[in-house]
Amino acid sequence: MTWLKVQNIKRSGRWCAAGVALVIACAALQTAPVAAGGKVPVDPEYQPAPRIPVGSPPNGIDFSGGKLQSGRLLMAPAGTVTSARLSMQLELSGMQVPDSQPLLPAKILPRPEYTLEAMPVLPIVSERARQIYAHGLARGMNPRAFSKIGDCMSVPPYFLAPFDVGLQRYNLGPYSKLQSTIDFYDGSFGRKSLAVSTGFTITAAFSPMWSDAGICGANESPLGCEVRVNRPSIALLLLGTNDAYNGAFFGASMQRAIDFLVERGILPVLATKADNLEGDDHINKIILGLARDNQLPLWNFWRATRALPDYGLVSDGFHLTFAKNRFNDREALKTGWVVRNLTALQTIDAVRRGLDAR
Repeated sequence: MTWLKVQNIKRSGRWCAAGVALVIACAALQTAPVAAGGKVPVDPEYQPAPRIPVGSPPNGIDFSGGKLQSGRLLMAPAGTVTSARLSMQLELSGMQVPDSQPLLPAKILPRPEYTLEAMPVLPIVSERARQIYAHGLARGMNPRAFSKIGDCMSVPPYFLAPFDVGLQRYNLGPYSKLQSTIDFYDGSFGRKSLAVSTGFTITAAFSPMWSDAGICGANESPLGCEVRVNRPSIALLLLGTNDAYNGAFFGASMQRAIDFLVERGILPVLATKADNLEGDDHINKIILGLARDNQLPLWNFWRATRALPDYGLVSDGFHLTFAKNRFNDREALKTGWVVRNLTALQTIDAVRRGLDAR
Protein backbone atom coordinates (compact mmCIF):
# COMPACT_ATOMS: atom_id res chain seq x y z
CA MET A 1 0.00 0.00 0.00
CA THR A 2 1.48 3.33 -1.03
CA TRP A 3 1.92 6.31 1.24
CA LEU A 4 -0.78 8.23 -0.71
CA LYS A 5 -3.34 5.46 -0.22
CA VAL A 6 -2.60 5.38 3.48
CA GLN A 7 -3.15 9.12 3.76
CA ASN A 8 -6.45 8.89 1.85
CA ILE A 9 -7.68 6.14 4.15
CA LYS A 10 -6.75 8.21 7.21
CA ARG A 11 -8.53 11.25 5.79
CA SER A 12 -11.69 9.25 5.05
CA GLY A 13 -11.59 7.81 8.54
CA ARG A 14 -11.47 11.28 10.08
CA TRP A 15 -14.58 12.38 8.10
CA CYS A 16 -16.48 9.24 9.13
CA ALA A 17 -15.46 9.72 12.73
CA ALA A 18 -16.67 13.33 12.63
CA GLY A 19 -20.08 12.28 11.34
CA VAL A 20 -20.43 9.50 13.93
CA ALA A 21 -19.36 11.85 16.73
CA LEU A 22 -22.02 14.37 15.66
CA VAL A 23 -24.81 11.79 15.86
CA ILE A 24 -23.56 10.40 19.19
CA ALA A 25 -23.35 13.89 20.69
CA CYS A 26 -26.90 14.68 19.57
CA ALA A 27 -28.09 11.43 21.14
CA ALA A 28 -27.47 12.98 24.54
CA LEU A 29 -30.68 14.94 24.01
CA GLN A 30 -32.73 11.90 22.90
CA THR A 31 -36.16 11.64 24.50
CA ALA A 32 -38.54 8.73 24.87
CA PRO A 33 -40.19 7.56 21.63
CA VAL A 34 -43.78 8.42 20.83
CA ALA A 35 -46.28 5.90 22.14
CA ALA A 36 -47.27 3.26 19.62
CA GLY A 37 -50.57 3.53 17.77
CA GLY A 38 -52.49 1.78 15.02
CA LYS A 39 -51.51 1.57 11.36
CA VAL A 40 -53.12 4.20 9.17
CA PRO A 41 -53.39 5.02 5.43
CA VAL A 42 -50.32 6.65 3.92
CA ASP A 43 -50.46 10.05 2.26
CA PRO A 44 -48.57 10.03 -1.12
CA GLU A 45 -45.34 11.98 -0.98
CA TYR A 46 -41.92 12.44 -2.51
CA GLN A 47 -39.21 9.85 -2.05
CA PRO A 48 -35.50 10.69 -2.01
CA ALA A 49 -34.09 10.99 -5.52
CA PRO A 50 -30.95 9.03 -6.46
CA ARG A 51 -27.83 10.98 -5.66
CA ILE A 52 -25.86 12.48 -8.52
CA PRO A 53 -22.07 12.24 -8.35
CA VAL A 54 -20.41 15.44 -7.20
CA GLY A 55 -19.18 17.41 -10.20
CA SER A 56 -21.92 16.40 -12.62
CA PRO A 57 -24.14 19.19 -13.96
CA PRO A 58 -27.72 19.66 -12.73
CA ASN A 59 -30.20 17.69 -14.83
CA GLY A 60 -33.77 18.43 -15.82
CA ILE A 61 -33.66 22.18 -15.14
CA ASP A 62 -35.83 24.15 -17.55
CA PHE A 63 -34.38 27.60 -18.18
CA SER A 64 -36.82 28.44 -20.98
CA GLY A 65 -38.84 30.76 -18.75
CA GLY A 66 -35.96 32.76 -17.37
CA LYS A 67 -32.24 33.24 -17.47
CA LEU A 68 -29.50 33.71 -14.96
CA GLN A 69 -28.00 37.17 -15.18
CA SER A 70 -25.65 38.85 -12.73
CA GLY A 71 -26.74 36.68 -9.86
CA ARG A 72 -30.48 36.99 -10.40
CA LEU A 73 -33.21 35.26 -12.35
CA LEU A 74 -35.35 37.20 -14.81
CA MET A 75 -38.68 35.43 -14.73
CA ALA A 76 -41.26 34.99 -17.44
CA PRO A 77 -44.42 37.16 -17.28
CA ALA A 78 -46.61 36.77 -14.20
CA GLY A 79 -48.74 33.66 -14.29
CA THR A 80 -46.16 31.58 -16.19
CA VAL A 81 -44.88 28.61 -14.20
CA THR A 82 -41.36 27.37 -14.90
CA SER A 83 -39.04 25.06 -13.02
CA ALA A 84 -36.09 27.46 -13.06
CA ARG A 85 -35.07 28.85 -9.68
CA LEU A 86 -32.44 31.22 -8.42
CA SER A 87 -31.07 29.71 -5.27
CA MET A 88 -27.68 29.08 -3.87
CA GLN A 89 -28.21 25.41 -4.38
CA LEU A 90 -27.93 26.02 -8.15
CA GLU A 91 -24.23 26.55 -7.47
CA LEU A 92 -23.95 23.09 -5.95
CA SER A 93 -23.51 20.04 -8.09
CA GLY A 94 -26.10 17.33 -7.74
CA MET A 95 -29.20 19.52 -7.68
CA GLN A 96 -32.41 18.10 -9.10
CA VAL A 97 -35.68 19.88 -9.68
CA PRO A 98 -38.49 18.61 -7.41
CA ASP A 99 -40.98 16.20 -8.96
CA SER A 100 -43.69 18.85 -9.30
CA GLN A 101 -44.03 22.62 -9.15
CA PRO A 102 -45.14 24.47 -6.03
CA LEU A 103 -48.87 25.10 -5.94
CA LEU A 104 -48.28 28.84 -5.76
CA PRO A 105 -45.19 29.83 -7.81
CA ALA A 106 -42.91 32.40 -6.28
CA LYS A 107 -41.98 35.56 -8.12
CA ILE A 108 -38.21 35.77 -7.74
CA LEU A 109 -36.65 39.20 -7.43
CA PRO A 110 -33.09 40.34 -6.79
CA ARG A 111 -32.66 40.86 -3.03
CA PRO A 112 -29.11 41.98 -2.18
CA GLU A 113 -30.10 42.45 1.47
CA TYR A 114 -30.43 38.66 1.91
CA THR A 115 -27.22 38.06 3.84
CA LEU A 116 -26.70 36.55 7.27
CA GLU A 117 -25.55 39.90 8.63
CA ALA A 118 -28.32 41.98 7.03
CA MET A 119 -31.39 39.83 7.59
CA PRO A 120 -33.30 40.56 10.81
CA VAL A 121 -33.77 37.88 13.44
CA LEU A 122 -37.56 37.84 13.11
CA PRO A 123 -39.44 37.13 9.87
CA ILE A 124 -41.62 39.24 7.63
CA VAL A 125 -44.72 37.53 6.23
CA SER A 126 -45.11 37.90 2.46
CA GLU A 127 -48.32 37.89 0.44
CA ARG A 128 -47.36 34.50 -0.95
CA ALA A 129 -47.05 33.15 2.61
CA ARG A 130 -50.59 34.35 3.28
CA GLN A 131 -51.82 32.58 0.13
CA ILE A 132 -50.19 29.31 1.19
CA TYR A 133 -51.74 29.61 4.64
CA ALA A 134 -55.21 30.39 3.24
CA HIS A 135 -54.97 27.42 0.90
CA GLY A 136 -54.15 25.17 3.85
CA LEU A 137 -57.12 26.37 5.86
CA ALA A 138 -59.35 25.62 2.88
CA ARG A 139 -57.91 22.08 2.88
CA GLY A 140 -58.72 21.62 6.55
CA MET A 141 -55.32 22.29 8.12
CA ASN A 142 -55.46 23.26 11.78
CA PRO A 143 -54.90 27.02 12.26
CA ARG A 144 -53.93 26.38 15.91
CA ALA A 145 -51.26 23.75 15.23
CA PHE A 146 -47.66 23.95 14.04
CA SER A 147 -45.14 21.18 13.41
CA LYS A 148 -41.40 20.96 13.95
CA ILE A 149 -39.07 19.23 11.49
CA GLY A 150 -35.65 19.14 13.07
CA ASP A 151 -32.69 17.49 14.77
CA CYS A 152 -31.45 17.42 18.38
CA MET A 153 -31.77 21.22 18.56
CA SER A 154 -35.54 20.75 18.29
CA VAL A 155 -36.26 17.98 20.79
CA PRO A 156 -38.38 18.31 23.93
CA PRO A 157 -37.99 19.04 26.77
CA TYR A 158 -35.47 21.68 25.67
CA PHE A 159 -37.00 23.30 22.60
CA LEU A 160 -40.30 25.21 23.14
CA ALA A 161 -41.74 22.49 25.41
CA PRO A 162 -41.67 24.63 28.60
CA PHE A 163 -44.38 26.85 27.13
CA ASP A 164 -46.83 23.94 27.28
CA VAL A 165 -45.85 22.92 30.82
CA GLY A 166 -46.84 26.13 32.58
CA LEU A 167 -45.51 29.28 34.19
CA GLN A 168 -43.35 27.29 36.58
CA ARG A 169 -41.13 26.45 33.57
CA TYR A 170 -40.79 29.92 32.02
CA ASN A 171 -40.95 33.63 32.79
CA LEU A 172 -41.73 35.96 29.89
CA GLY A 173 -40.53 39.03 31.80
CA PRO A 174 -40.80 42.05 29.46
CA TYR A 175 -42.20 39.83 26.69
CA SER A 176 -45.60 39.22 28.34
CA LYS A 177 -47.45 39.95 25.08
CA LEU A 178 -46.17 36.61 23.78
CA GLN A 179 -48.50 34.77 26.16
CA SER A 180 -51.41 35.13 23.71
CA THR A 181 -49.42 33.18 21.12
CA ILE A 182 -48.56 30.50 23.69
CA ASP A 183 -52.28 30.18 24.41
CA PHE A 184 -53.19 30.17 20.71
CA TYR A 185 -50.90 27.24 19.84
CA ASP A 186 -51.45 25.38 23.11
CA GLY A 187 -50.30 21.78 22.68
CA SER A 188 -47.92 22.36 19.76
CA PHE A 189 -44.95 23.52 21.84
CA GLY A 190 -44.41 20.38 23.88
CA ARG A 191 -45.75 17.86 21.39
CA LYS A 192 -43.21 15.24 20.23
CA SER A 193 -43.01 15.70 16.47
CA LEU A 194 -42.79 12.59 14.30
CA ALA A 195 -40.25 14.48 12.15
CA VAL A 196 -37.78 15.39 14.91
CA SER A 197 -34.94 13.10 15.93
CA THR A 198 -31.35 13.22 17.06
CA GLY A 199 -29.01 12.91 14.08
CA PHE A 200 -31.82 14.01 11.74
CA THR A 201 -31.00 15.40 8.28
CA ILE A 202 -33.22 16.76 5.53
CA THR A 203 -32.86 13.53 3.52
CA ALA A 204 -33.85 11.54 6.62
CA ALA A 205 -37.13 13.49 6.63
CA PHE A 206 -38.08 11.58 3.45
CA SER A 207 -36.79 8.16 4.52
CA PRO A 208 -39.28 5.63 5.99
CA MET A 209 -36.31 4.11 7.86
CA TRP A 210 -36.57 7.09 10.25
CA SER A 211 -40.34 6.82 10.78
CA ASP A 212 -42.04 5.70 13.97
CA ALA A 213 -43.19 2.19 13.03
CA GLY A 214 -45.96 2.25 15.62
CA ILE A 215 -47.68 5.30 14.11
CA CYS A 216 -46.52 5.69 10.52
CA GLY A 217 -47.28 3.53 7.49
CA ALA A 218 -44.72 1.01 6.24
CA ASN A 219 -43.56 3.26 3.39
CA GLU A 220 -44.40 6.60 5.00
CA SER A 221 -41.66 9.12 5.64
CA PRO A 222 -41.32 11.07 8.91
CA LEU A 223 -42.34 14.28 7.12
CA GLY A 224 -45.41 12.72 5.52
CA CYS A 225 -46.39 11.01 8.76
CA GLU A 226 -46.06 14.20 10.81
CA VAL A 227 -48.19 16.17 8.33
CA ARG A 228 -50.90 13.50 8.22
CA VAL A 229 -51.11 13.05 11.98
CA ASN A 230 -50.82 16.70 13.08
CA ARG A 231 -52.35 18.54 10.07
CA PRO A 232 -50.48 21.76 10.92
CA SER A 233 -50.98 25.09 9.23
CA ILE A 234 -47.32 26.04 9.85
CA ALA A 235 -44.12 23.95 9.85
CA LEU A 236 -40.77 25.01 11.30
CA LEU A 237 -37.93 23.64 9.15
CA LEU A 238 -35.03 23.45 11.62
CA LEU A 239 -32.33 21.45 9.87
CA GLY A 240 -28.77 21.87 8.68
CA THR A 241 -26.39 20.97 11.52
CA ASN A 242 -26.20 17.27 10.59
CA ASP A 243 -26.14 18.20 6.89
CA ALA A 244 -22.84 20.04 7.25
CA TYR A 245 -20.90 17.10 5.76
CA ASN A 246 -23.38 16.49 2.93
CA GLY A 247 -24.07 20.01 1.73
CA ALA A 248 -24.13 19.15 -1.98
CA PHE A 249 -27.62 17.66 -1.57
CA PHE A 250 -28.98 19.96 1.11
CA GLY A 251 -30.47 22.68 -1.09
CA ALA A 252 -32.32 20.33 -3.44
CA SER A 253 -33.70 18.26 -0.56
CA MET A 254 -34.83 21.34 1.33
CA GLN A 255 -36.60 22.62 -1.78
CA ARG A 256 -38.34 19.27 -2.06
CA ALA A 257 -39.54 19.56 1.54
CA ILE A 258 -40.74 23.10 0.90
CA ASP A 259 -42.70 22.01 -2.17
CA PHE A 260 -44.16 19.07 -0.27
CA LEU A 261 -45.47 21.36 2.46
CA VAL A 262 -46.67 24.15 0.19
CA GLU A 263 -48.66 21.77 -2.02
CA ARG A 264 -50.58 20.74 1.10
CA GLY A 265 -51.17 24.31 2.22
CA ILE A 266 -48.65 24.22 5.08
CA LEU A 267 -46.52 27.35 5.46
CA PRO A 268 -42.81 26.50 5.91
CA VAL A 269 -40.85 28.75 8.25
CA LEU A 270 -37.11 28.44 7.61
CA ALA A 271 -34.39 28.97 10.21
CA THR A 272 -30.64 29.51 10.14
CA LYS A 273 -28.43 27.69 12.63
CA ALA A 274 -25.96 28.99 15.20
CA ASP A 275 -23.08 26.66 14.33
CA ASN A 276 -20.71 26.65 11.38
CA LEU A 277 -19.56 23.03 11.29
CA GLU A 278 -19.11 23.22 7.52
CA GLY A 279 -16.56 26.04 7.95
CA ASP A 280 -17.91 28.55 5.42
CA ASP A 281 -21.56 28.99 6.47
CA HIS A 282 -22.76 27.59 3.14
CA ILE A 283 -25.65 25.72 4.79
CA ASN A 284 -27.00 28.96 6.23
CA LYS A 285 -26.48 30.70 2.89
CA ILE A 286 -28.53 28.02 1.15
CA ILE A 287 -31.30 28.51 3.72
CA LEU A 288 -31.25 32.25 3.04
CA GLY A 289 -31.51 31.62 -0.69
CA LEU A 290 -34.46 29.28 -0.23
CA ALA A 291 -36.31 31.80 1.93
CA ARG A 292 -35.68 34.49 -0.66
CA ASP A 293 -36.65 32.45 -3.70
CA ASN A 294 -39.80 30.99 -2.16
CA GLN A 295 -40.81 34.18 -0.29
CA LEU A 296 -41.04 32.32 2.99
CA PRO A 297 -40.65 33.57 6.58
CA LEU A 298 -37.07 33.32 7.85
CA TRP A 299 -36.00 33.05 11.48
CA ASN A 300 -32.37 34.20 11.43
CA PHE A 301 -31.25 32.45 14.60
CA TRP A 302 -27.63 32.80 13.48
CA ARG A 303 -27.80 36.57 13.91
CA ALA A 304 -29.48 36.27 17.32
CA THR A 305 -26.46 34.35 18.64
CA ARG A 306 -23.69 36.63 17.39
CA ALA A 307 -23.64 38.74 20.56
CA LEU A 308 -23.62 35.73 22.91
CA PRO A 309 -20.47 34.38 24.58
CA ASP A 310 -19.02 31.80 22.16
CA TYR A 311 -22.12 32.39 20.01
CA GLY A 312 -24.18 30.47 22.56
CA LEU A 313 -22.31 27.22 21.84
CA VAL A 314 -20.55 24.76 24.13
CA SER A 315 -17.07 23.47 23.39
CA ASP A 316 -18.20 20.95 20.73
CA GLY A 317 -19.17 23.86 18.48
CA PHE A 318 -22.82 23.02 17.86
CA HIS A 319 -24.72 22.20 21.06
CA LEU A 320 -26.18 25.23 22.86
CA THR A 321 -25.38 26.57 26.30
CA PHE A 322 -28.23 26.09 28.76
CA ALA A 323 -30.19 28.02 31.37
CA LYS A 324 -33.80 28.10 32.52
CA ASN A 325 -36.23 30.04 30.35
CA ARG A 326 -36.28 33.21 32.42
CA PHE A 327 -36.54 36.08 29.96
CA ASN A 328 -36.26 38.57 32.83
CA ASP A 329 -32.80 37.24 33.73
CA ARG A 330 -29.90 38.96 31.96
CA GLU A 331 -27.52 36.10 32.65
CA ALA A 332 -29.97 33.54 31.24
CA LEU A 333 -30.30 35.67 28.10
CA LYS A 334 -26.59 35.09 27.47
CA THR A 335 -27.17 31.35 26.81
CA GLY A 336 -27.98 29.66 23.53
CA TRP A 337 -31.05 27.70 24.63
CA VAL A 338 -32.78 30.67 26.25
CA VAL A 339 -32.20 32.86 23.20
CA ARG A 340 -33.31 30.01 20.94
CA ASN A 341 -36.60 29.57 22.79
CA LEU A 342 -37.24 33.30 23.07
CA THR A 343 -36.58 34.09 19.40
CA ALA A 344 -38.45 30.95 18.27
CA LEU A 345 -41.49 32.09 20.25
CA GLN A 346 -41.11 35.61 18.83
CA THR A 347 -40.92 34.11 15.34
CA ILE A 348 -44.10 32.08 15.81
CA ASP A 349 -45.78 35.20 17.18
CA ALA A 350 -44.62 37.33 14.22
CA VAL A 351 -45.86 34.73 11.73
CA ARG A 352 -49.20 34.41 13.51
CA ARG A 353 -49.73 38.18 13.51
CA GLY A 354 -48.55 38.48 9.92
CA LEU A 355 -51.08 35.87 8.88
CA ASP A 356 -53.76 37.39 11.14
CA ALA A 357 -54.32 33.83 12.40
CA ARG A 358 -57.39 33.41 14.57
